[in-house]
Amino acid sequence: VDLLPDGGTVLEPGDRVRVRRTGPDRGTVEEVEPRRSTLSRPAIGRGRVEHVMAANVDQVAVVTAAEDPEFTPGLVDRVLAVVEYSHLEGLLVVNKIDLVPHPPAGLEAYRALGYPVLLTSAVTGAGLDALRARLAGRVTVVAGHSGVGKSSLLNALDPALDRAVRDVNAFTGRGTHTTTAAEWIPLTAGGAVIDTAGVREFGLWGIPARDVSWLFRDLARVAPGCRYPDCRHRTEPGCAVRDAVGRGAIAASRYESYLRILEDVEERATDS
Repeated sequence: VDLLPDGGTVLEPGDRVRVRRTGPDRGTVEEVEPRRSTLSRPAIGRGRVEHVMAANVDQVAVVTAAEDPEFTPGLVDRVLAVVEYSHLEGLLVVNKIDLVPHPPAGLEAYRALGYPVLLTSAVTGAGLDALRARLAGRVTVVAGHSGVGKSSLLNALDPALDRAVRDVNAFTGRGTHTTTAAEWIPLTAGGAVIDTAGVREFGLWGIPARDVSWLFRDLARVAPGCRYPDCRHRTEPGCAVRDAVGRGAIAASRYESYLRILEDVEERATDS
């Protein structure tokens, strides 16, 4: 495979290529077919460089944990915003449901927005049939924080994969990286997953600040009611979004995620 100047390859998991055989177990990539979809984020430590995580994807499964580490919506909202911008389908997988007596608060907000929410346990097998059905015959990117059990979940779905797993760090409460790079994994029942390395952060690539609110389905529903068409939903008078948050029609956590993402996008634009 040809190398880019920065040492990366011209190919990413999910790319479709034409290969010329050069030996019994060797070949040369001669053509890369146009990508029908991509999932990107800013490269870690190189915010002005695009990191294409996967290509030719159908959907993205955001995997979180109900506990150990505890459920936090911030990364979920960031990934779903990128999913919306990339015109992909998204679903939320809450793993380790066996560790809590009740599902984490806030999940109904995602269901109300039309995102499938699956409660799973790699230990008890809860929810695995429903997840297996969602993955069958499709290319799915699996993304989430380290330690939420992505590898354990994949092993439970398809034991033939035999993915390496590690425990959450008892001192930091954070997961340790098991998957170190995005990897294409065919599933026995059909379809494939692209397992990504656990992330500490997930930036948005190439998204103008004016478009951020439209990537939040709940904000986008009420934003046309704002007094000003260029409202950023901060302190502007007549803001329908802030009014909806105050009435409880939009979850406060979702609005806070929006503000953090907007600030991040604006800072990135200033630095470029």
